[in-house]
Amino acid sequence: QRALILDYLCHNCYTRTARAFARDSTVQHLNADGDEVIRPKGEGDSVGITDEDLEQVELRREVQQKLLLGDVDNATSLLNERYPSVLSTSKLPPPGSPRILDPHIKVSSSSFINIRSITPSSVDPSILALELRFLAFIETARTEPLPPPAQSHLNAPDSRPASPNYLRNGRLDVDPDERLLQLYESARALYEFVQELENPEQRADYQEPLERIGSLIAYKIPEKSPVKFYMEQARRDSVADQINSAVLFRMGRPALSYLELYVRYTTVVWKFLNELNVKAPAAANVPHGVKLPPRRRSTVGATSSPSKDPFVDKDNPEVRAALVRIL
Repeated sequence: QRALILDYLCHNCYTRTARAFARDSTVQHLNADGDEVIRPKGEGDSVGITDEDLEQVELRREVQQKLLLGDVDNATSLLNERYPSVLSTSKLPPPGSPRILDPHIKVSSSSFINIRSITPSSVDPSILALELRFLAFIETARTEPLPPPAQSHLNAPDSRPASPNYLRNGRLDVDPDERLLQLYESARALYEFVQELENPEQRADYQEPLERIGSLIAYKIPEKSPVKFYMEQARRDSVADQINSAVLFRMGRPALSYLELYVRYTTVVWKFLNELNVKAPAAANVPHGVKLPPRRRSTVGATSSPSKDPFVDKDNPEVRAALVRIL
C-alpha cells in the first residue's frame, strides 16, 4: 500500500506530499542499543524512492505548474529543453518498437518497475503539439482571469493567479483590434496545423473541436459564450495530464499511475462479472478491507431528458462570419 501511494503522489507531481509521506512512513531501523540507524543521504527507502527520483518529479512538476497556470509558452520551452522527444515527431519510434529514452534523463534502476503500461493515445507528439496550440489560443482569447488552481503541488512561492500577460486587474490591457488580428492569425494557424495531420482519422476527429474553439473569437466575453467550458480550469488540467503522461512514457515509465491501472482493471472485472450474472459473495466471505461496489438502483419507469453537449451556434451571424474567415 505504501508503494502504491508513493507511486500515485510521484506520478501526479505532488512532490512535497511525497517527501513528507516517504519520510514519515519509512520503517525505522534500530541498532543493538535501540538507537535509530541513520542511512546515508540520498539512499533509497524500502520501496526504492530516492532523492534523485524526487528531483525528477520536481522537474515534471515545473512543467505541469506552467500549464495549470495557462503559461503555455514557458511550458513548451521547458518541454523542449528537458524532454525534447515529447514534441519531436522525428524521434517517434514506429509502432511495436522499443521506446527510446531521452539521453539526458536518468532513470533510477532501483525504483523502475518494468510493467506493460496502458499507453494513452495522447503521447503522439503531433497531437500533444496540437493540444498545446489549442490551449495557447484559448489563453489568448481569455478576457477574465482564472483563480489559481487549488492543488497542493501548486502551493509554491512563485505560484501566482493564472492570468495572461495582457490582463491587468481582470481587464484587457491591449488594443482590441490588435488582439482580434492576433486571434484570427492564431485560428488560421490552428486550421493549417490540423490539416497537416498525417492520420486522416485524427484530422476528422479534430474538425469539430477546431470549429468550437475557433468560434471563441466571435464573442466579446468568451467566458459567457456557449463554448465557455473551454475557458475553464478543467481544460488546463486535461492538457497538463496529457503532457505529464507523455513525459513519463518517454522516460520509459508507465504513462498511468499504478492506482489508476488497478482501478481500471477492477472496473473491467466487475463489469464482466455483472454481465455474466455472477453473484457477489456473502458479506461474511468478503476479505477484510475489501468493499464491494454499490448496487444500482432500479430505474424502471424513470424518465429523464438526455443531457446535451455544449455546441457552437453556427446560426449565429457573428459565429458564422468568424468561421468563414478562419476556414
